Amino acid sequence: MSTDAPNRRVSLRRVMLSCLLGNLVILFLVFESASKFLPWSSVTDAMDRFGYGPSEALESAIGIISLACKALAIPPTSILSAILWTGYFGELVITYLHLI
Repeated sequence: MSTDAPNRRVSLRRVMLSCLLGNLVILFLVFESASKFLPWSSVTDAMDRFGYGPSEALESAIGIISLACKALAIPPTSILSAILWTGYFGELVITYLHLI
């Protein structure tokens, strides 16, 4: 294993592209969380189809949890955010597999 990897220079283009893509993902997930607070029938219908029932309180609770995970995405707490997001997305996969 090479020890000179930390001294390798990274181009500004790569740094800017990684920041752009990371922020794009965060913005998409914020929109997904915000959709839980709006009274859209598609969100309520999807929750009912997945077996959670058409509960607006549950939708708001999921939105709050999701926003809290995103708020922790700043660099000092990004590891905790990654752990919470792993659990959040794991639950989504389990819900999807339960429907199949």
